[in-house]
Amino acid sequence: MARNLSPAEDLLKEVVAQAITPPLKVAGFRKSALNYHRRRGETVQVINIQLSQGSTATEKVFYVNAGIAFDALCRLMGQPVLETLKEYQCDECGTRDRLENLIPGAPDRWGLSDADDVLRIVGVLRGLIDQLVAELDTIDGVDAYRAHRWFDRALPIPQRLNAQIRYLVGDLDGAWQEIQDLVRFLADRHAPPDTRWFVERFRLSGLQPRLS
Repeated sequence: MARNLSPAEDLLKEVVAQAITPPLKVAGFRKSALNYHRRRGETVQVINIQLSQGSTATEKVFYVNAGIAFDALCRLMGQPVLETLKEYQCDECGTRDRLENLIPGAPDRWGLSDADDVLRIVGVLRGLIDQLVAELDTIDGVDAYRAHRWFDRALPIPQRLNAQIRYLVGDLDGAWQEIQDLVRFLADRHAPPDTRWFVERFRLSGLQPRLS
């Protein structure tokens, strides 16, 4: 017997049905619960609706996440290339982030507690999803991601991904510099990793000669 949905769950179901699923279905994404995925060239792209732990039966707070897994990075790391994956699984072979960090002007959270919220959110969120898909449409592999503005977006810490992407597109000097940035960033930690550790951990064998 199906469980009755709470009032807030009904509202979330309506937002998903109106604002999220239609544009993603048109763009070739397949849906599983609150996860959507598609293959785009040499990438698998994922969009996820994440419920806040603060959600209740009368109010649902949620976030929109997006991730990209790169076939080339999976091969570099010796990981299987998966056609269906969760957004958090993009960490090992790609990148993931919140919608507000990818699309300018997007809210950092969404709250639903009454029907007015649905009317207010649907139009705005659908427009942002359309923008997100348009950006993802331009990324079909590591070369396209390197050329995309997301590669250079401001992040709180240096990214492993940037070193690996530069390496995969043949920018060894850039990859080496990214590693040096990581080493400097972590220099004040207890027993911080050194350059060799990063080169070996990220499987950047082409940088090995620079270690001597």
